[in-house]
Amino acid sequence: MIWNKLKECMSRDELLSLQGKHLVKLVKYMYQNVTYYREKMQKLGMGPEDICGIEDLGKLPFTTKEDLIAAYPSGIFAIPERKIARYHSSDNLIGPDRIVGYTKKDIDHGSECVARSISMANLGKKDVIQIMYNYAPFSEGLSAHYGVERVGATIVPSGIGRTLGLPALMKKLHVTGIMGTPTYLLRLAQIVEDQGLKGMLNLKTVLCGAEPWTEKVRRTIQEKLGVKAYDLYGLNELTGLGVACECECQKGMHVQEDYFLAEILDTNTLAVLPDGINGELIFTTLQKEGLPLVRYRTMHFTKIHYEKCDCGRTMARIDRIGKEMPEALMICGKSVLIKQIEEALCNLPTNAVSYTIHIRKEHKMDVAEIFVNCSADNLLLTERQEDIRQQIAKVFSNLVGVIPAIYFEKNIGELSNNKHKKVVIIDERV
Repeated sequence: MIWNKLKECMSRDELLSLQGKHLVKLVKYMYQNVTYYREKMQKLGMGPEDICGIEDLGKLPFTTKEDLIAAYPSGIFAIPERKIARYHSSDNLIGPDRIVGYTKKDIDHGSECVARSISMANLGKKDVIQIMYNYAPFSEGLSAHYGVERVGATIVPSGIGRTLGLPALMKKLHVTGIMGTPTYLLRLAQIVEDQGLKGMLNLKTVLCGAEPWTEKVRRTIQEKLGVKAYDLYGLNELTGLGVACECECQKGMHVQEDYFLAEILDTNTLAVLPDGINGELIFTTLQKEGLPLVRYRTMHFTKIHYEKCDCGRTMARIDRIGKEMPEALMICGKSVLIKQIEEALCNLPTNAVSYTIHIRKEHKMDVAEIFVNCSADNLLLTERQEDIRQQIAKVFSNLVGVIPAIYFEKNIGELSNNKHKKVVIIDERV
């Protein structure tokens, strides 16, 4: 089922034209009303008049989570706070929460996106949909709730409590669809199996979002519940759930491109990547009022595809989302901020181009290897190598509690000019 054929099936040319008009309007709106963003553009010597269409998107600066945290509360919203209809916050375990705010119009747009997603999963007004998201302080519960209301289906707002009793409730209320996290649905599926209720429910579809999951998890949920499981994507900073969702073809999640302009970024060079190449997902919110965002770095990783889908929708599709780059590593039972590791290594008096750190398990113990990438004529390759090795080992072991193995490598071509990513951490334990 297609909820909004006029928008979801428009031609690519029509969509690009629409996105361009929204982008020009958005940049003017943010320049006039968002302090931190106006200052960013002024530092680049830019004004709203420099953005004439979608072709100028690459001129605009990126927005990061750190920008939102630093700008809160006075410089984050584009409207007076009295006009914010709803606040939500992130679930940061480390550091300050990211506060986001939606206007009534933002909430309406979000419910439209969720309604489209529900329809992609072949659910509609005749269904009974149970919402198994926490309703606060995050956005998932309420964004799902409003989307189900928009579709006209019956809502069972159970949240994530009293799990052992949920299968009986689902049977009693003839629940046909569920919206929840993959982790919670795995738990529910096991309970349904343990209680001998598999095949005795009316359930036909589940929508899984709000956290990364694998194809193996999908197969387990589908097998244990006897349903089809759809991938659903969203972010608090955007509109909550519904930013993208799988259709019945399940060949990637359709992005609601009339609301969100997606790009894929190379995190090392900050260059935009072509379709089909894995990189960081970037979003520009084309119609958001309360907390509009330009080129927002999600730190989520995926690929994008623009060819028309067999379902008839023309909007781009993104692959399953990879794990968010963590803010901290747990090594040998100790939590260490990645930012601390980066700062410590980058402050060493060396001419190293960059560091690549591999964390892995060896005989059930965490071990670390650091590859120091440097130019061929760098002193690290000659008389100072042992001294630098000791400095790196001391700094890293003091922070992490693990003495690393250190290797020096000749620089790989274009990395010599890379000033954007000095430290890359690859955690091979996950």
